[in-house]
Amino acid sequence: MSAMGYPDDELKDNDPTDEDVRRFSAPVVARCPDCGAAVIEEAEICPKCHAFLWDGPAPRESAPRRGVRFVAIALILLVILSLTGLIAIVLR
Repeated sequence: MSAMGYPDDELKDNDPTDEDVRRFSAPVVARCPDCGAAVIEEAEICPKCHAFLWDGPAPRESAPRRGVRFVAIALILLVILSLTGLIAIVLR
């Protein structure tokens, strides 16, 4: 034994177990949706960016369109109110 109480290097088993070989040699089946890193089949968290990899609800694609639609409606209302104000001023 060494001075710290650890077994000598000659006595240590440095070979991977069958479980280690099976676990760490899993094939890459996908890419992380956030960073594009290779992800193994059983991963729950991306090893690179630590994003969660679960099959939850997909993000809504219409969110940006909703913002554009809101801006368009607001601009149309602003134009209508401006024209109404101008017509009121001209007819006075």
